[in-house]
Amino acid sequence: MCSQPKITLNIEIDEVLYNGIAEFINSNEDWDRDKIINTSLSLFLLQNSNSVSNQTYQASSKTYLHSVCSYFN
Repeated sequence: MCSQPKITLNIEIDEVLYNGIAEFINSNEDWDRDKIINTSLSLFLLQNSNSVSNQTYQASSKTYLHSVCSYFN
């Protein structure tokens, strides 16, 4: 996951979601905003795998599993 090229997103989200993310990060030191966004987007792509390429599916699986498994370490 770390060796992949990165892009910057400028997004608008509902304030209640922002506050929820901030609350979660404050109580879970292993997570940060980037990890939450990456995990959420990869899960979305996995759940909609019929609309993505096999390469995207595999990359999404790797990102999601890396994020979730590192949470339990």
